[in-house]
This record gives sequence, C-alpha cells and structure tokens, in this order.
Amino acid sequence: MKEICRTFIVIVAIVLFASSAAQANCTAGCDSCLGYDSCIGCIGRCNTACNVSKNPFTFYGWAAGGFTANNHGNSNLYGGPLPNAPLSRNMNINAGNSYLHTTEQQTDMKLKQLWFGMTKPLDTKHGFDWGFQADYVFGTDARYAQNFGDQSFDYNWGSGDYYSAIVQLYGEAGYRNTKIKVGKFGAGMFHESYPTVGSFFNSHAFLCFNTALTVNGAVVEHKISDNLSVSGGWTSGYHSGFGNRFHDNAFLGSVTLSSSKTTSLKYSILCNSANGYVGLRDYDHGTEIIQTLVFTNQMNKRWLYMIEGLYVDSRFKNAQAFDPSGNAYGINQHLIYTINPKWAVGLRGEWHRAMGRAFFNFANNALEGGTMADLYALTLGANWNVCEDVMIRPELRHDWANYNSVWKPFGNGTKSEQLSGGVTLVVKF
Repeated sequence: MKEICRTFIVIVAIVLFASSAAQANCTAGCDSCLGYDSCIGCIGRCNTACNVSKNPFTFYGWAAGGFTANNHGNSNLYGGPLPNAPLSRNMNINAGNSYLHTTEQQTDMKLKQLWFGMTKPLDTKHGFDWGFQADYVFGTDARYAQNFGDQSFDYNWGSGDYYSAIVQLYGEAGYRNTKIKVGKFGAGMFHESYPTVGSFFNSHAFLCFNTALTVNGAVVEHKISDNLSVSGGWTSGYHSGFGNRFHDNAFLGSVTLSSSKTTSLKYSILCNSANGYVGLRDYDHGTEIIQTLVFTNQMNKRWLYMIEGLYVDSRFKNAQAFDPSGNAYGINQHLIYTINPKWAVGLRGEWHRAMGRAFFNFANNALEGGTMADLYALTLGANWNVCEDVMIRPELRHDWANYNSVWKPFGNGTKSEQLSGGVTLVVKF
C-alpha cells in the first residue's frame, strides 16, 4: 500500500509540473550542473535555448521520476552499507538494482529528484560583480548530496528511500578574470552530472563512487587566457557541513585547457587530510588523494566523445578489523550521436578497478586488503526531447565483474553479472 501511495504521489507531482512548466531558462549556465564543465553538444546538458531575463535573479527546477529493473528481480534490503553514504542509512548495495549508482532501488516508480534552485549569475566582463546559488533537492538521489562526511546540517533529512539535501549554497565575487567562491558547491571533478538535467544516461558510471560530489570551503579561479584557467582553494574534506566538525582539511584544484569551443581537457585533484567520520567508517587519521582527467571533444554538430580517468589513493589508520586503505582507478568513455533536436543516442563503456574495503564496503564481503576487483559496464542510452521542457531517457545496461571470491557484486551477492534497464521522465520548470 505504501508503494502504491508513493507511486501515486510521484505521478501527480510530475503531471502538475508538466502542466505548469514555463519555458526553460538556463541563465544559470553550467553552475546548475554542479560545476561540471562538459556542457557542450549533447541533448539535456545545459544546452536548452535560453531566454535571458533582465531580472538578475533566476529561478529554475525540475522533477525527475522513473524506474530501473534487472534480470535478477531483487528487492531492497535496508540496514546495509552503500558506497559514499553512511552505514545503516540506506538499502544494502547487493540488493535492489545492485551497484547502479543513484538507481539502486527495486523495480517500482521512484521520484529521483524534485529540484528547486535560485541563482544570481556572476558576470565580470565589465569589472566587479557578485553572485550566489542555492539548490535544494528531494527524492531518492538526495542522500548523495547530504553532509554525511561529518553527519551535520542536512544529514538527518529523510529516511528509507526518500531524503532532502541542500546541494549547493554559496556566494561568489569576482573582478575581470578572477573570482572566488565560498560555501557549499559541487566539486566538478568528473564528467557525469549529479543534477539529472545534466546527465545523458539514466544511471552513473562506477567512477562516481570514488570521487567527491560536494565540498564546503573557498576556491579561487583565475582565467589566464581564453584557453587556460586554473583554480585552487581550501575545503573541509568532502561531504562535510559548514561547521567542519572534525576539522578536516583538503586542497581542491584544477587546470582546464581548451583549444577551441568544442575541445577541453581538465585535470582535477583533491588532497584530503581527515580526522573524523567519512562515509562508512570511523578512523583516527587518514589521507586521501583523488585525481581525475577529463577530455571532451565535440567532433562536429552530431558527434560528442568523452574519456575520463580516475586514480584514488586512500590510507587510513583504524582500530576496526579490516584494512581501511586501498586504491581505485579506471576509465569511463561516452560516445553520443545527436540525430536531430529531438533525439540523441549514446554508448558508455567503463572499466573500474578497486582495492580495499575503504571503497566498496559490503558488510562481511568486502574487497579486503590487497584483493583487486575489476568491474566492467556497457550502457546504451537515448534522450528524447518530447518538447522543450520534457525529456524521456531510456537505458539498457550490462555489468560484469572479475573478482575471485565466493561473494559476488550482483544478485544479493550471488551473481557476477547483471542486465538492467530503466527509464526516467524529466520535466523542467
């Protein structure tokens, strides 16, 4: 009965938003995509036609709902660990749609994101300017943006499948080619966007498990030339609140090189020295270095290619009975073809290798010590722009793993592979 009521609420919400949706306004630019800089070319990635308003303040939002199913037909099991989220907060990652980041829930209708945002874009072309951005989200995706790093602020907003989070809340000021951003904002370390309007595919790559989504702190960005920009600053680790409860310290920096309006190369690094609770584990002290390299090329009006690499080195001292250190690395690729303004299709291929329970915690079935697991995924997706404010995004995905253990990553710990499919309806307002 609960699921029926929940499904009814989701459907009513989407219908209401669809009927009242105003013409899309993307004056917020790619900041609404949490800083992800690959907002060129593909349908649904911050490229909706803009009607720039004279009002300096912009309001925007969307509702996204859908479902994902797999060939094992699993249901949710609560109380188990979920990568990049607190212990005892969410369903067991081996249940439901195992391992599919942001689509783990079992097969029924889910409201993934009900998003409300407000921004005053920063414009320093003529000198000094100031701006801000605030983003709130409710839905099954919200738990990923909460401050579970130090269990503060929005950490307790929600339960079960549904949570709420303040995704971004920051102010910024700049003059000419230099600007500073202070508050909570997207780390912008990988290509795939957390806001669903910025993602081409229905699910996310394995790489997203091991990169920072949000940070709190202050970062300065300087545009050296039209083709080169750098940024760097201090953050309180990642996924921590404004109070920085455990006094964590991290450096977040990036270098972006663009040879043209269609080609870019971005290197990002997060060097984190942590003292408290992060994700799934309590530890005495530790260091973690996350590095990503993203190359994007809009080859022509129809073809977009993206390749990104990840390397993570994590070392923690911990009194618990498992090895809290390890590393992860991998490659994720997108090839997207725009058929016409209404339709685009895409192919994603990924290889991801992880070692150590610090990255993939599965109760007593962890990737222990020096054991490496190779994870592979091949995804076929499509975007159908029904109209300017409505998009339907279907997907078919095959995952498989090479891991020499009795435990398996899929099918409640019994399967080495998984075939899944899903669809999401996105309505912008």
